[in-house]
Amino acid sequence: MERTYFREEQKFDQWWFRLIIIMMWIPTVGIFGWGIFQQLVLKKPFGDNPTSDVALVLTAALILLIMTALTWLAFSMKLITEVTDKGLCYHFPPLINKVKIIHRTMIAEYKVRKYSPVGEYGGWGIKGGIFGKGRAYNVKGNMGLQLRLQDKKKILFGTQRPDALKSAMDKMMNPEFK
Repeated sequence: MERTYFREEQKFDQWWFRLIIIMMWIPTVGIFGWGIFQQLVLKKPFGDNPTSDVALVLTAALILLIMTALTWLAFSMKLITEVTDKGLCYHFPPLINKVKIIHRTMIAEYKVRKYSPVGEYGGWGIKGGIFGKGRAYNVKGNMGLQLRLQDKKKILFGTQRPDALKSAMDKMMNPEFK
């Protein structure tokens, strides 16, 4: 039976992230709402080069549909990290739905460290390849588990529980700690 030493689920739930989403919606709804009201209700063409009523409504509907999908994506994304007897398991639904496993035999080194999400990886999310730092899976904060694999690749997993993650990694990597 597989033993789980650590499990963490993190979401993009920071106040500033919600503010960015709201700030994207306000002008979009405002502009299209005013444009539809002006053109359909007041019967005044909207803009310098107005489109037909049908095209305006369809464009507004398409933009709102895309924004709704992006908002759903932003709020449904989560990083799930587990440390088990097998290794470190992770997935980032809905972008990465299949659980990926980094077997303990693949891990050469690990350490919990403070990092700069923007400075080292270009922000939060699934980041990789830039700045020579390797891949990062992070959602918030500035603490992470840095792995160096046997093949020299580097992967960082953000965490809100660095001490618990370090303890779980110690147990997984060193069976005598169990």
